[in-house]
Amino acid sequence: MTVLTCFNCSSEEIVTDKVRGEYTCSNCGLVISRIIDSSPEWRAFTGAERASRSRVGAPISALKADYGISSQICGGSRDIFGNKLNPTVVAKMRRLRWLNRRDSRSHIRNLRIALRELRRIASQLELCEEIAEAAATTYRKALKADLIRGRSIESMVAAALYIAARQYSNPIMLKDIEKQINADRKVIARCFRLYVQELNIKPTPVNPAILVAKLCDELELTTQTQNEAVKILEESKSKRLDVGKNPMSIAAAAIYIAGIRTGERRTQQQVAKAAKTTPVTLRNRFREIVDSLELANVVVKRGAASAPVYVRDPWKF
Repeated sequence: MTVLTCFNCSSEEIVTDKVRGEYTCSNCGLVISRIIDSSPEWRAFTGAERASRSRVGAPISALKADYGISSQICGGSRDIFGNKLNPTVVAKMRRLRWLNRRDSRSHIRNLRIALRELRRIASQLELCEEIAEAAATTYRKALKADLIRGRSIESMVAAALYIAARQYSNPIMLKDIEKQINADRKVIARCFRLYVQELNIKPTPVNPAILVAKLCDELELTTQTQNEAVKILEESKSKRLDVGKNPMSIAAAAIYIAGIRTGERRTQQQVAKAAKTTPVTLRNRFREIVDSLELANVVVKRGAASAPVYVRDPWKF
């Protein structure tokens, strides 16, 4: 065991202060160094429980090509004691770092590129880490099944993110992902179908009610209109009006109807632009819902009477 010595007065009477986390000289009061807690972060109350637990480093992550379990050789030209290394040793360490980073296996190189792109897209779309890790796991399955060969890495990553977002009921659409990569939406949809067919993935259907909050926030609608739109969607779902329809167009039509009923009017062009659809599609869904639910108090106004009406939400500050 190394005996600590005060480098000010050369005294060996060092006091260990566990409350402050410091080694202090009792002779002159100089703080020698700080205590680094090396005890485990978990608790064990029995011998068997203590034996079953171990410290193995940071948790693994699917967002890293090697799951984060490989060793890393740090840089620098000094050793652990602060002494300067021999130039021969520095050159050797530099060579070892290069060999450590380099990998001859093609799937590892592919993963490094894909996961870097995946983290970028997830950050741009403000997706949580759980969705990103689920997308990384799906992409790894596709890479193992040799589905990436001959296809764009960006498109396959985007399709994996779309699948993961649907699994976690995140209101994200293909058009949102299309803006972040250099690929057409049809290409991403083709890769999505490839995942579904080859990996036997059953994507969760998108619930239009999840999209209501996103659209209402973009259209600056109050909570009352949002609740009214959700009620309309529930009635539409009971009559199976959403079967085979784009969830975003159904949600947009419900919001348009709810805005008319609550007095917060928005034009068809405004709602269609927020939903990334066309006014024609919006009118078709609007007529289907109004005719099926027999909503008598829905009157589409024309001219100056159809100007948007903005109401301040009392719940927003």
